[in-house]
Amino acid sequence: MAGRPARAIAGLAAAATCAGLLGITAPARAAGQRTPSVQAGFVQVVAHPDDDLLFMSPDLANDIRRGEGVTTVVLSAGEGHAGMGDAHDPLTYVAQRRQGLHSAYAAMAGVPDGWRVETVRSGRVNIEVHTLTARPNVHLAFLSLPDGRDPRVRVGRRAIAQLEADRGSAKCSPTVTPPLSPYAHCYTHADVVHALVTLFTLYRPTVVRTQDPAPDPRYTADHTDHRATAKFATEAVAAYGRPVVQVDYRDYNLGDTPVNLGRAVSAAKQRYFADYRANDYRINPEARNFASWQLRMRYRWPRGASWTTRAGNGRLQAFAVLSGRLYTWWQTPTGWSGPASLGGSGLAPSLTTAGGQVFARRGGELVAARPRYAGGRWTATWTDLGAAAGAPIAVPGRTGRPAVFVRDAKGGVSVRCRATDGSWTSWQELRGPAAGTARRRAAKPSSPRPRPTGSPSASTTPTPTPTPSATPSRRPPVLPSLPLPGAKTTPTPSATPTTPRTTPRGSASPRRTTTPSPGKKKATTAPARKRPRVIPPTRDVQDGMDAVGGGAGIELFAPTRSQVLQWRQSTGCSFVYTGAVPGVRPNGPITATRDADGNPTLVYEEAGSTAIRQAKETGRTWSGPATPLRAVFHETGEAPVPTGSRVPPPALPLPAVGVPMVATDGTGQVYAVALAEDGRLYVSSRGPAGIYGPWRPAA
Repeated sequence: MAGRPARAIAGLAAAATCAGLLGITAPARAAGQRTPSVQAGFVQVVAHPDDDLLFMSPDLANDIRRGEGVTTVVLSAGEGHAGMGDAHDPLTYVAQRRQGLHSAYAAMAGVPDGWRVETVRSGRVNIEVHTLTARPNVHLAFLSLPDGRDPRVRVGRRAIAQLEADRGSAKCSPTVTPPLSPYAHCYTHADVVHALVTLFTLYRPTVVRTQDPAPDPRYTADHTDHRATAKFATEAVAAYGRPVVQVDYRDYNLGDTPVNLGRAVSAAKQRYFADYRANDYRINPEARNFASWQLRMRYRWPRGASWTTRAGNGRLQAFAVLSGRLYTWWQTPTGWSGPASLGGSGLAPSLTTAGGQVFARRGGELVAARPRYAGGRWTATWTDLGAAAGAPIAVPGRTGRPAVFVRDAKGGVSVRCRATDGSWTSWQELRGPAAGTARRRAAKPSSPRPRPTGSPSASTTPTPTPTPSATPSRRPPVLPSLPLPGAKTTPTPSATPTTPRTTPRGSASPRRTTTPSPGKKKATTAPARKRPRVIPPTRDVQDGMDAVGGGAGIELFAPTRSQVLQWRQSTGCSFVYTGAVPGVRPNGPITATRDADGNPTLVYEEAGSTAIRQAKETGRTWSGPATPLRAVFHETGEAPVPTGSRVPPPALPLPAVGVPMVATDGTGQVYAVALAEDGRLYVSSRGPAGIYGPWRPAA
């Protein structure tokens, strides 16, 4: 793979106005000459300009401010409905959205907003890469595929989704580019994957961030581009050949969850997004969905706090998913070793361990791996346990055999238990309160919800266009070769209405007005508004459950968006619903432990704040939530974990992915274990007086 010099940009910028609009400086050296050397590298793969700012920040902003190497790949041009029902040139809009990203990224980096454009060759296509001049390890790459809501392209609407589904690469989608652009191509499925792998090879990420591959159907509908982009990224990560940490983020339904960013963090996120928004004419700054997304950030698959376990020999063993495969690190007589691959493919990062097995979600199924070490190498036997909608949590019961719980397709909880002969029971749905009680206690979302269907751009009201026919001869035309931004042209009579009629993205659609017949009064009909869907608590279970087990039996705790539900093991694989834990209002995933006397204790982030609290059950009576805890590991969107000491471990060399764990080996030695953003496992041992030592890589 060789970078192509930027001389080809002259074809794109035949008019100097385009260079001015994009913030381009003088032509630069070839992309292949850039070899940044960093401990960690980050590549975001998103569908549209602004998806990264809305759904992946503050993670993204934090890495840029720390000086890490950051590259964001935007699959679509993001033209949407620009130019349909208004006088705005789609290519001008594309360039303006890119300028918005330039401004936001320069602000996050704290450097002047100056960029250079380079070309990276990937197979038969060229990729347009913009590099921040004052921070040459910050890049924006644009594939310029059509926005999924643009009907003016040859493959029709949902171009990215159609390409993703076309694994045989029988279709191709033309890019949304100016005439004579070196980036004018017709991308196939294989071209998109190869382009992503090319960029991974060039920028060598240790973390790849992308969007939600499986949006929760209970809440606000997501954009088809988001899902397809996440699937493309996942496929490219698997094809890349190097183990990386993949992190998926919730998108539109983020607004259906409680606020989980502190004031200072959300203010910074809003400030950076305002830099972008100033260049996007289709965003209504008062739209509630955009405002709500800037107060939140959530992972699609929280990693949980049970990914380290004590093996049969008393030593500790940790697990993580890298590039969709299961990896393990293990304690040795002299330290730690690993990682070693245990196989698997397409695994989500949420893991749980119990009874010598590791449980993970693969697609819509739950799978279990039983690791074995023999002949100097690790292997695993895999078992398919059936359908699972959410992340699993497993815990041993009274007899030591594990039970595994998942959020099911109905939004409740189902369980399977391992029998004495090693087989598994069938899935059993846990019963909640009586239906009448559930209706009375049903809670509405804790914040205003976006409109239940469609993306921000779906609220526009374009001039009606004929529905494309399925007949090839009547396909919608390719997006016309429009003039470069700022170029002097004579528009066609139909291209520029006398009075532009626009509806900003994210705003409510205008009222529809019918033209009255002669002699009749004018009738105005407002579109019907859908009421927010009320979901019963036992159908509102979120990922981030936890449980405690042992001789006292299993107690399961399942967070909803407004409370924590509790079930207690009765006999065998039967569980009794005991109600909501009083006084506990979680902000996301929770952690359940037992204290020295065996009493269940919940640790959680309190809704509406960033305070970490705990509640304890003694004699089946819950204490009120305690004062905020400070000695905890905590990452936004993950379950807080107590450090086990009033003196926390020193700072990690790099931030953790998920939350660190605290585990005790067979000798009684306590360790903190963390997976860092460089993809390595770090360990800190606790010494006398509860003081943790420095973090050291496991291998």
